[in-house]
Amino acid sequence: MNWKTLFVLAGSCAQPLYLVAEENSHLEHVLVTTSIHKNEAQTALPLTVLSGEELRRQAASTIGETLNHSPGLSNASFGPGVGQAVIRGQQGPRVQVLQNSLSSLDVSSNSADHAVSVEPILADSIEILRGPATLLYGGGAIGGVINVIDSRVPNKAINGISGVGEIRHTSVDDGRSGVFRIDAGDGNWALHIDSLYRDWGNPDIPGLALNPRNIDDTDESSDGYIANADGHTRRSTFGSAYHYDSGYVGLSYSELDNVYGIPAGVHHHHDEDEVEHEDHEDEEAEEGVSLAVSQKRWDLAGDQHFDGFLELLRWRLAYSDYQHQEIEAGGEIGTTFNKEAWTGRLELAHRPFSQLGGEWHGVLGLQWSDADFSALGEESFVPANTTRQFGLFWLEDYHANNWSIEAGMRADLDRLSAKDESIADYDTDSMSASIAAIYDFTDNWTTSLSFSSSRRAPTAEERFSNIGNTIGSYVVHGATGAIELGDENLDSEVAQNIDLSLRADMDVLIGKITAFSNHFQNFIYLENTGAELDDVEVLAYRQQDATFQGLEYELEWPFYSAGNQRYSLSVFGDRISGELDNGDDAPRLPPGHDGVRLNWQAQDWRADLSVVYGKAQNQPGTNELPTASYQRIDMTVSRIFELAKVEYSVMLKGRNLGDEEIRSASSFIRDYAPESGRGIELALQIRFE
Repeated sequence: MNWKTLFVLAGSCAQPLYLVAEENSHLEHVLVTTSIHKNEAQTALPLTVLSGEELRRQAASTIGETLNHSPGLSNASFGPGVGQAVIRGQQGPRVQVLQNSLSSLDVSSNSADHAVSVEPILADSIEILRGPATLLYGGGAIGGVINVIDSRVPNKAINGISGVGEIRHTSVDDGRSGVFRIDAGDGNWALHIDSLYRDWGNPDIPGLALNPRNIDDTDESSDGYIANADGHTRRSTFGSAYHYDSGYVGLSYSELDNVYGIPAGVHHHHDEDEVEHEDHEDEEAEEGVSLAVSQKRWDLAGDQHFDGFLELLRWRLAYSDYQHQEIEAGGEIGTTFNKEAWTGRLELAHRPFSQLGGEWHGVLGLQWSDADFSALGEESFVPANTTRQFGLFWLEDYHANNWSIEAGMRADLDRLSAKDESIADYDTDSMSASIAAIYDFTDNWTTSLSFSSSRRAPTAEERFSNIGNTIGSYVVHGATGAIELGDENLDSEVAQNIDLSLRADMDVLIGKITAFSNHFQNFIYLENTGAELDDVEVLAYRQQDATFQGLEYELEWPFYSAGNQRYSLSVFGDRISGELDNGDDAPRLPPGHDGVRLNWQAQDWRADLSVVYGKAQNQPGTNELPTASYQRIDMTVSRIFELAKVEYSVMLKGRNLGDEEIRSASSFIRDYAPESGRGIELALQIRFE
């Protein structure tokens, strides 16, 4: 029995993970993503933090599902194994998912069917930055950033040993998961170990997998479940750090093995022979395709504190060896994707100093990445390529009386080169800048206004897809069941963004309302052309100006508090619209949604009940099909108790209790695979210190 098997068994048997450092809700969360701010109230950026018990209650198997229905956020699912986050209608390469402020170094932004390699259930906290974050993280963050923060490299000194373990079971897909985490140290040396085990089956749904509203022939649809949507995940991480008086340095290593099915009917090959099967179940199995993902990642990190004007040097470095294979129903390998990548980041912050009647604090930094990508096999429609990026950034904030002002700028160099010498390299340099202000009307009311101009270079998929192929030899992309055509003449996107927010923090009202407008020059999008070749749709990357506008709100009313009981009522939701310069609607935008949540706490008990109304998407984009409205009901009840100095927590979650048919407008496969139906989840967590 090898070490991998031992950790998998330990996780599945529910022995002591989770939020050791963040579980104490009274501790203020210190921001990581924004570099120079300590908490949400100190920044004008539209930022949300999930940590502690709130994260545990929302954590799901994918990042998209974890954040789904939060204001401005939604899930572009591709079956239960894939859930990519959508921020203010932007997804794919415009949303950067980070692991401890560095790229996840997977290929999730390349295609809708590629899973993100980060694990929400292993996180200490998740910080979500809506709107352009290009000053901090480059052009890939033109839509927003999701920073998943864990302690794989222990960044705090530890004395003693603590551990957390958790098991979960979900009824909707007969899912079983187990996680554990150990943190130990002697004050100088710190050790971190965690492991994850997850299995799931085909999820239950109300009715047919194929959407009879938009698909005429549903005879071969699975009924009551999504066929070929099962899978399993295994993950293990080991990390250690040495802490000394003025800082620390540490190293971690993690391995990920993830296998998941592409829902039946989605994955197509233009040269497949049609075969008739007497048995309907055999038909579904015959067309089933799975993705087998493997990633090995090393992370090196350190902080160095200084006594003089320079306050902190923070550096991060990561290397990833990523591969995934698309496995046909017969077991043969169709296409193999490889990505070998390095990325690094350095930040140098100066100590606050007084000038012009206020206090200044800032950070200077650089970021770089180098990635080699290849796809070999029958669905290799993007040539092997190398992406190199380098950026320099500077941010400064100024605090005086009731005012805070933030300003910054960034310079980037991007180079995209194909291994095929007949394809020209793409080199570009760009500048981004932003300025923002926060004004405190009173101790309870704050407003903020921000302006930013940012730029994103086109990706290899956008420029190179099916480049060099001709009609009759185009390769079908199995993720979309369509032919995708790139454009070598695409130019960089430029976005001008305005955000206006009003925040309240009172005994009778807590909340925030934000309005935003984002105007793109040369917006890049994947358009359904309406054309077909051999009964296969043709999608093409296009470029034109576009404008996105929206509103987000989240308000909480603590209407009753007596003794150890507390009741509160929350309302939340968003609106988003996107229009191209020619008057067409932007494709695959999430519709607006509104929700209400009742929260209750009493001693060791906690419960909430929420109802979310998702609007119909009747403006789905050119040659796209609409989605219907829905109402989703969720409920969570949990209790914490202590026995023999060990803390136990039991949680019962009900999801989509009304068993609604929910089809995400952001998903490429919304008409093939709806969201899961009614399900009950039971979780047991054990903590010791």
